[in-house]
Amino acid sequence: MPKSKITIIDGGVGTEISKRGIPLHPSYWSATAHMTHPDTVLQIHTDFINAGADIISANTFMAGRHILAAGGLKEFEVINKKAVQLAKTARSENENLLVAGTLSTLPPLDQADDLPRGKQIETNFRDQAFLLAESGADILLVEMLFDSESADSLLSACCDTGLPVWAGVSATTIPNTETLMTFRQQGKLEKLPHETFDSLIKTVVEFPVAALGVMHTEVKLMPSALSALEKRWQGRTLAYAKTGLASSHDWEFEQVIDADEYSEIMTDWVNSYDLGIIGGCCGMSPAHIYALSKRFHKI
Repeated sequence: MPKSKITIIDGGVGTEISKRGIPLHPSYWSATAHMTHPDTVLQIHTDFINAGADIISANTFMAGRHILAAGGLKEFEVINKKAVQLAKTARSENENLLVAGTLSTLPPLDQADDLPRGKQIETNFRDQAFLLAESGADILLVEMLFDSESADSLLSACCDTGLPVWAGVSATTIPNTETLMTFRQQGKLEKLPHETFDSLIKTVVEFPVAALGVMHTEVKLMPSALSALEKRWQGRTLAYAKTGLASSHDWEFEQVIDADEYSEIMTDWVNSYDLGIIGGCCGMSPAHIYALSKRFHKI
């Protein structure tokens, strides 16, 4: 694919927040960082822009109503609105740069034995999707889909807003097998019924998403996951891996992939899977985005 057609999304906003010394909450992780440390989060957005990102992600990934409520917070609307406003402030001098409102189907991180279900959760998904749209997000970025039932609820809400919806699915393998499954992590979400990665893709491709791809997946598993996706999806494809390790409610940066190495690997993925959107997920810093920009935007 010609380099001019590659869109670069930013890296891991939540993990960058942690890296810069802002404490993460056991339930809602980084969801209030832009309220308590707005200057730091603004600088994170600015650093990703300066690194060459075409799209920056508002800090709303863990700001669903039920996630905030689990941590005792009722300020759902103001937390989401201010996150979008801060991202828009960061891009104020470049109106061509897009702001993504991010959403997930994750439960509160300290209650991760089950996914939220039921009519109230469907309402919560819809409330956040429409709030992000009304707050000025340019696209909705639905991340870490790993369960068909909750993916159906969240994607339905997001597609109803009328904004372009980009969706990211996450993959893992069962120990001692090579079977691709939906994302599970040791100590989190382990009690959920397992679902094959292909089953989740079959659910997601039924929605009119503008882009679909693989994210928050280990670098070594990305080719297998992208190959599986390619069998069922012919639209615009995105890819952004994670690096480092998650602890109970923090991120460890000891095993982070080198930025230039990631850029080289990404080049192989772009050529092999006709990628149109690339970037980084948890653990990926402005340095990783700069390495991608040097290669694909020639900055």
